[in-house]
Amino acid sequence: MTNSDKRASYEARCLSTLETALDRTPMYEQWRHLDPGPRAEIDERYAALPVLTKDAIRAAFPAGVVPRGKDLHAALAAGEVSFVSTSGTEDEALTNIWNQGWWDASERASWRLNAVASRAARGSHPEALLASALSVGPRTEGKPLPRRDRRLGRLLFLNEYGRAEEWPEGHEKRILAEIADFQPAILEANPSLLARVARYAARTGAAVWQPPLITFTYEFTSALHMRDIRRVFASPCASSYGSTEAGYVFMECESGCLHQNTDFCRVDLVPLDAGGPPPDSPGGIGRLLVTTFGNEWFPLLRFLIGDIGRLSPGPCPCGRTFGLTLSAIEGRLKSLCVAADGRLVTHRELDCALARIDGLEQYRLHQESPRRVLLAVVADPGRGEKVRREAAATVRKVLGSTVDVAASAVKEIGTERSGKFLLVSRAFPVEAACA
Repeated sequence: MTNSDKRASYEARCLSTLETALDRTPMYEQWRHLDPGPRAEIDERYAALPVLTKDAIRAAFPAGVVPRGKDLHAALAAGEVSFVSTSGTEDEALTNIWNQGWWDASERASWRLNAVASRAARGSHPEALLASALSVGPRTEGKPLPRRDRRLGRLLFLNEYGRAEEWPEGHEKRILAEIADFQPAILEANPSLLARVARYAARTGAAVWQPPLITFTYEFTSALHMRDIRRVFASPCASSYGSTEAGYVFMECESGCLHQNTDFCRVDLVPLDAGGPPPDSPGGIGRLLVTTFGNEWFPLLRFLIGDIGRLSPGPCPCGRTFGLTLSAIEGRLKSLCVAADGRLVTHRELDCALARIDGLEQYRLHQESPRRVLLAVVADPGRGEKVRREAAATVRKVLGSTVDVAASAVKEIGTERSGKFLLVSRAFPVEAACA
């Protein structure tokens, strides 16, 4: 299929979702008068519409998010759909209408965007998942679950605990043993948890079976995570980016770029603030707005997924040219920090700087105000004070010398209520970040 044919098919899907939302879905009724109409180009019609927030979905849920003519009660009773709540902080948690068939098809389409995944993933391939049980899989309350209770068809859930702090002694050893025994074609992992397992393997000399492909999801992949993982895992790695609400949105290719899953979503990259410059130049950053294709029970139009993307500076070496190509996910909007001179600093900028510190294992940065930052670091044994000083100096170099950095060396950093690690956060509103 030529790019011209792909464009025509893509625009048809954009139009179908737009019409379903504006003409049949109550949640979007107040948007209709903003639509310039069918004589306008499809991109112009999308650009004229507001942003869909999680608050708007909560206010309309459940009846208002379902297109008219669809019988939600009957579909729930038949098991065609279900209600699923995401993990996350109170402002981010959201209940969704879960459509398993649509989700599976979205995942299959994403595999085609990575050469290794397209070979390893055949639909019936064995897959192991390492994540918080608050995100996926069976969950225990303090008691380990036998392996048979963590199997679901071709899937093996390696972790049954909601928070990493709950892991019992020997849990990392069991995870490595099960990976070696199960031999998954794909290991899907929360990067912070796989980094923890990798640190255990490096420390103890435990044997590590190498999956054909490791995919990262569930949270931001820190350069520190990758440093630990690469000490023991030589497998190809790829970021699989998406959300419970929007399905599989981007897939990292074998050359390291993130490619849009154009069969299942539209993505608009818009300025961080309403009056900011368009982020359409190579290397530009912006908020990601996702429109889903084909989810007949829960159509999303310009959904604010909450992350910042950076456009690729040039064509990807893999040869894929259609759709949006990103060089990186820069972090969450809530993780944007403000430098002393007013610049917005992304999580990735801070992370890349901190990852250069030898002996730094983990960190947690919280910007209380534009002039004060709290920083906690976990260091290799015997290096706490040196790492603490270097980390504080690094943050001041990124944010500005006048920023007060209160740094402390700690033994461990806990997870959030979601069971995930939030490495960077900001306590005050930033208009550019939340417009």
